[in-house]
Amino acid sequence: MRNIVYILMLVIYGLLNYYIGLRGLNSVKTKFSINKAVYWGIIFVFAVMYFVSMLGKNYLPNSLYLVFNVIGGYWLAAFVYFVSFVVIIDIFRFLGRKLNIVPDALKNNTWLVAVSVVTVVAVILAIGSYNAIVPKVVHYDVNINKKSDLKKLKCVMISDVHLGETIGRDRLHTAVQIINGLNADIVVIAGDLIDNDIEPVEKANMLEELKGIRSQYGVYAVLGNHEYYRKKAQEIQKLIEDNGVTVLRDNFTVIDNSFCLVGREDSVAASYGYKRKELKDLLKMADRNLPLIVLDHQPKNLDEPRKAGVDLQLSGHTHAGQFFPISLFTKMLYEEDHGYLKDGNFNLIVSCGYGTWGPAVRIGSQSEIVDIDINFAQ
Repeated sequence: MRNIVYILMLVIYGLLNYYIGLRGLNSVKTKFSINKAVYWGIIFVFAVMYFVSMLGKNYLPNSLYLVFNVIGGYWLAAFVYFVSFVVIIDIFRFLGRKLNIVPDALKNNTWLVAVSVVTVVAVILAIGSYNAIVPKVVHYDVNINKKSDLKKLKCVMISDVHLGETIGRDRLHTAVQIINGLNADIVVIAGDLIDNDIEPVEKANMLEELKGIRSQYGVYAVLGNHEYYRKKAQEIQKLIEDNGVTVLRDNFTVIDNSFCLVGREDSVAASYGYKRKELKDLLKMADRNLPLIVLDHQPKNLDEPRKAGVDLQLSGHTHAGQFFPISLFTKMLYEEDHGYLKDGNFNLIVSCGYGTWGPAVRIGSQSEIVDIDINFAQ
């Protein structure tokens, strides 16, 4: 069934590429002489580049893989906007013809429309690249209605770095510098630190940067869905821990007798041979009088932490859709896809992430590091 869905999606993707390619060709051929074979060849190469990079990663030279991956990723983002603009233009063209309100100048210069669309999409991608590469710090104040030996806890969270072939050590180095500038009491990594493959991360010794993080209570992490995909969760855990980070996988730790930090297996873990515990079972041995802070990569099934008495859950995964209009779907899929949700004593913060997956483009979101001041009842 899953294969049928994939095939159907590829067919739709191919037809939509043909649709935007045909509209572009019909628009510009009124002004320019176009070699159709070359034109369609370029459209085809752009359309398949990303998928070729994914399927041929183990066979392509690394430099060629990176070219295909980056250009193909940008085409996927451009494709979304091309389809959106072409559909809107076709609707207006249809209505204009029916109502006879399309100016003759526009009818005879459709190439200007095509050039304008390409220009606008290029500007969108440029802005999206800036948002993806240049991070910002987002601040939240959270009040937890439980007493603690601490009055306040400064927690810095980063998620969805997606280290690998396209996001490298320099980006992680920048993140560590920003984190250290926030003077955190504790730093948490809410999953998907590594994209898929562990090899490029090991080769460049990327995680060595984590040793530079300074915080009073240390650095803690959970695994995200991407860290299970290659069935190397154990290796990834060891690699992270070898660089000074404590990985919590369905267990918890009490820090300074002041709060309980809980880390969960990701919800995809069961598909890769790891059983994810029910939160109520995980917390049986925990002191419920202490503030309960949970790291869970995906902000799903929020009734579970509500019922378990969790005070604060920290999540990532959604990327806030990464770019519009994909963000519309994440808003429908998740109760909170980005930001701060408070419901009684339950608090949730979802980060849109530091890195990107697929195209290095963010529209409607910006790569972020989350700075949280947690205030306890006195």
